[in-house]
Amino acid sequence: MILESNSIAFSYGANVVLRDISFKLDERDRVGAVGYNGCGKTTLLNILTGEYSPSSGSISLKRNATLGYLRQTAGLNDANSVLAEMKSANNADELLGRMKELERALSRESSEELLEEYESVSARYEAIDGYKLDYNARRILAGMSFGGEALEKKVGVLSGGERTRLALAKLLLQSPDLLVLDEPTNHLDLPTLEWLEGFLKEYRGALLLVSHDRRFLDGVCTKILEIQNGVSRLYRGNFSAYLKQKAEREEREEKVYEQTVREAEKLKDYAQRNIVRATTSKMAKSRLKMLDRLDLTVPESSRHVDVKFEIVPASEPYKEVLTVKDARLDAGGRCIVKDLNFTMLRGDRLAVIGPNGAGKTTLLRSISGKLPPKKGSVRLGGGVKPGVLEQNLYSIRAKNPLEYIWGLYPKMEQLEIRSLLASVGFRGEDVFTDCAGLSGGELARLGLARLALERPNFLALDEPTNHLDIYSKDLLYEALRGYKGTLLVITHDRYMMQELGCSILLIENSSCFFFESYNDYLKSREEGGGSSQYSPSSQKQDSKPADEALESAKKAVASAKEQRRLRALERERRSFVENRLEELESEIYELNEQLMEPENASDSQKLTEISELLEERRRELSELEDEWLEFYSE
Repeated sequence: MILESNSIAFSYGANVVLRDISFKLDERDRVGAVGYNGCGKTTLLNILTGEYSPSSGSISLKRNATLGYLRQTAGLNDANSVLAEMKSANNADELLGRMKELERALSRESSEELLEEYESVSARYEAIDGYKLDYNARRILAGMSFGGEALEKKVGVLSGGERTRLALAKLLLQSPDLLVLDEPTNHLDLPTLEWLEGFLKEYRGALLLVSHDRRFLDGVCTKILEIQNGVSRLYRGNFSAYLKQKAEREEREEKVYEQTVREAEKLKDYAQRNIVRATTSKMAKSRLKMLDRLDLTVPESSRHVDVKFEIVPASEPYKEVLTVKDARLDAGGRCIVKDLNFTMLRGDRLAVIGPNGAGKTTLLRSISGKLPPKKGSVRLGGGVKPGVLEQNLYSIRAKNPLEYIWGLYPKMEQLEIRSLLASVGFRGEDVFTDCAGLSGGELARLGLARLALERPNFLALDEPTNHLDIYSKDLLYEALRGYKGTLLVITHDRYMMQELGCSILLIENSSCFFFESYNDYLKSREEGGGSSQYSPSSQKQDSKPADEALESAKKAVASAKEQRRLRALERERRSFVENRLEELESEIYELNEQLMEPENASDSQKLTEISELLEERRRELSELEDEWLEFYSE
């Protein structure tokens, strides 16, 4: 066991956030904490990491165990480059510098004191895997989408998302015994998210994370910690297994509750009919005592009112909903996307994916008319009534949700507005909450309420599941499954793409690729290929003459053969590099052992030879590590 929580409780004044949180973490556990927004997940993480003190209860951490907590951008030095900041995580450079000083000193004179210090420093360096520091740092940075020139960027010029990714990468390099992560998938594009998922699966320590990404929870977690009404329950298995177990438990609780209510009604009815009769009064009072002993507490599953809403198109558009022809999209004075061509027909569902900064949001702004293309055209068809939901919803100027909707639709009755807001989670006094204090999830739900009133027949959504808790996401999926209009959604949500049966538009390196489904996109990546040349409407209309299609197919076959040959050469070289890396690591270890042998310590010439050979092997190791990283960052 690495951590134990015993009856943790926490309150903000009179507001009780956590009432009874008890669970244990073993050394290889991967635990996902889930619950509705505001249930206290982040508060719990702050208590576990010492940021907050619990109102009652206790936390026990295994002696000498290290704990790492993702504090977003905390602890980053703006003056460092990305790589230098990464390598500062374990003070490895300082240890290596001291080791070299001691090696030079030992080559001049034999000293028991110097040998002891060298052994101590060397042991610490090995404990943090210092010989592979540069390799590990670059490997993790590559996985977190920092490669090439990005390694030399100053931390001070990074965006908020980049700083979060760097903070996470730095924490992963430190490799603590217990890794605590709060929404680690925020700001991650699909390749980075998938890399992180694979990394955490193989992580040597324990993991506790808060996430609303069900695919991520399914892929990484072996246990789920549910927090509901201030109480925790630990379930074995991933998120899908948790949902099944939770549904079974709630069904049992509901049955027991219904049976108890029926029994209570019988006891109450008997008492009311017999309490006034002398012959049965005693029995009636006995029934009332039995009634008092019954537990009529409403099950937790019945206490939370689900967020429910639907978006119903007001009309039906013509066949062609969106036509993008030879479009070039610019942002920040540079070309983001070029030669973009596709058509969306009525009823199509298209998911736009790609690395952060690739131009996905620029495309959405062009569709909404806020940023016309630099070249070509982006045109909506006849009868199209678009509804757009952007990521940045913080420009709402109304005092509260009620005034926001009333300002857009002044003829609506207050009761109608409150009913609508209740359907997206704003109930009772929530409708008077200051908009400036709304969370990202609450603002997203308010934006969805607006769309429900607009009744568009073409939805263009930018990361609609961002900030929504996992249960609200399910209700959004349900609403979009039932939506009868045309849908274009920018998302990194893998579950959403599969659930809605979306075709895929991948934007990367200024180019665009189409796939018939998310599974086809995954298959293409596994095979090392590019686009399947599918467009959302390719099954409904022919876009090429037959001779052009034949010529294209011939070129594709020739290109595929060349790609297979190059991939074979790359696999051969990669195998050599990986084998040589193992040999070098073994040689470096043996050379370090030789430096510490007493018979060599007294031979300055021998020490010099070993030190020079050691330096040569380290240089070769560094060069091959760079080459290895190129295989996985291309």
